[in-house]
Amino acid sequence: MAKLGVTSLNRDVVDEAKGLRLQVLNMSLLVAVVVGGAAFVRTLIDAVERGAWTVLGGAVVMYTGALVLLLMKRLPYAVRALGFLALLYIVGVLALLAVGYLGAPILILAGQSVLASVFFGRRVTLIALGLNLLALLGVGAVLSTGLMAVETLDFYEPTVFMNWLRITALFAVFCGIAVVSVDVITNHLNQSLKDQAELIENLKGATQLRDAAETQRRNAEKRLRDSQQMPKV
Repeated sequence: MAKLGVTSLNRDVVDEAKGLRLQVLNMSLLVAVVVGGAAFVRTLIDAVERGAWTVLGGAVVMYTGALVLLLMKRLPYAVRALGFLALLYIVGVLALLAVGYLGAPILILAGQSVLASVFFGRRVTLIALGLNLLALLGVGAVLSTGLMAVETLDFYEPTVFMNWLRITALFAVFCGIAVVSVDVITNHLNQSLKDQAELIENLKGATQLRDAAETQRRNAEKRLRDSQQMPKV
């Protein structure tokens, strides 16, 4: 089926919204894989040096999962989007258990909540937000009661420059995803406004042509009636 023009009266707004969300998903996964590569490598090195195996496992799961979701574009949109959100949630919880609430875990869970609103809308966003809040309180209760202990706090030692490199890379990933998502949406909205303005102008022009044709028709009918009413010589 041919794709309808953006100024078509028969444009499918629902399909446009789905296409926009798919574009945001693909761009987010691309940023996670490309920009996140540096954070992934740096995290692997630091985790092995410090024996932080939970952090190591979370990094491997995150990067491998994002790469698979990026490449498996034949999967349904809902599967890929939910898979990405679930991936962020799992890695966020693992990071909370491993290093506490500092830095990356909060960034991951906050980014997941924002992406849920873009991918699915209000209902899924509220569910994601509720799960993230429960995860924060649940992990906080486990760590504060001594049932578990954080694996290492060396990941956030501010006097170690390599930690700053890793945090900068993680910030670039999630900030990049947020910026790309907003950019895709705002560009689409701006283009839609331009298209609607063009459509309105086209409708005005069509209306003026119709009115002119109607006026000509009426004048022609009037002249015809007048000619028929003239007395014959």
